[in-house]
Amino acid sequence: MLKRIALQVEKDAACAGRTAVAAALAARFQAELVGIYVSFAPPRYLFDEAYVPGALQEIALRQMQEDRRKCEEAFQRQAGGAGIAVQWRAPEGRADELLARHARCADLLVISQSVDGVTDSVLAPDMAESVILTAGRPVLAVPYSGEFETVGTRILFCWDHGREAARALADAAPFFATASEIVALTLNANSDEMRRRQTVVGDLKAYFHAHGYVRPRVTTGETAGIGTGNAILNAASDYGCDLIVMGLYGHSRAREWVLGGASRAILESMTVPVLFSH
Repeated sequence: MLKRIALQVEKDAACAGRTAVAAALAARFQAELVGIYVSFAPPRYLFDEAYVPGALQEIALRQMQEDRRKCEEAFQRQAGGAGIAVQWRAPEGRADELLARHARCADLLVISQSVDGVTDSVLAPDMAESVILTAGRPVLAVPYSGEFETVGTRILFCWDHGREAARALADAAPFFATASEIVALTLNANSDEMRRRQTVVGDLKAYFHAHGYVRPRVTTGETAGIGTGNAILNAASDYGCDLIVMGLYGHSRAREWVLGGASRAILESMTVPVLFSH
């Protein structure tokens, strides 16, 4: 079960929405909610050359402290008002590194979708991807707009018999245990790759039965002409799902984390919350 939920807190427009989702989950699972506000202290030097005058640095520092104070007040007011246990943290440094680090002793990290030129978060799209790939914990990404009164009552589970999907199967256990409907989607099921990966027919249903989860509706889809990301989003819409559960593919290249195409498409175009596991 979820007993400790970490939350990305900052002054972006989507913060209230994801806080509402995180607080509702904390109340539902009787979990503690840990708000993590990452600030970046203004440097004295830029690029090791340009000197930042002390007066300007002091102004920037005061603004940073004021932003942090307002965000803490908003978090305490919104989350604390939900009648749940809350904790506040305000580390200084890179947002992606510190969010991932502080989430490692939580059961779940809640962040918002980040889109270039649309969202105003300090967590840029590439940094959000880095958090998901390096946190070592499941990450719930909430669309930057919209209200989500329920999360996880009707779940679309992306199943391709692979390692990432198997990891997601375990990480999403608290949501599966309380879901009223689960749709297990396999794309391109008749492809040679899917046939090679499959072990025993009905194995996934047997797993859900052994854990006492609701019997999943097993379905298939094709990606031809629309791509994997759109096929997943279309299925979520068709079945009226309020949560997508999927393994996230990525690899390290030149000291940076690079997402697979389907994972990035979902992050860019999600319409319901997505639980990513890596």
